[in-house]
Amino acid sequence: MPELLAHKGDVNAQKLGVETLLASLGHQASGALTLFNYPLWMRKLVAENVDGTPRADLVDMPSLESKSLRTNWN
Repeated sequence: MPELLAHKGDVNAQKLGVETLLASLGHQASGALTLFNYPLWMRKLVAENVDGTPRADLVDMPSLESKSLRTNWN
């Protein structure tokens, strides 16, 4: 899955084709996205600038979700 993220994800997705990508959505169970139930690659996402260059800091999706949930409940 990490190979389908960011700029290189666009390139790889085009190689696979829309039909293949849409078909895979119907065949793979997503599971519940709850804290501590994220795949490891979602804990170390590399954010990119608009020009496709990587940013220095990694993104931890579960942490962002946790902060978002706390912010929305206040």
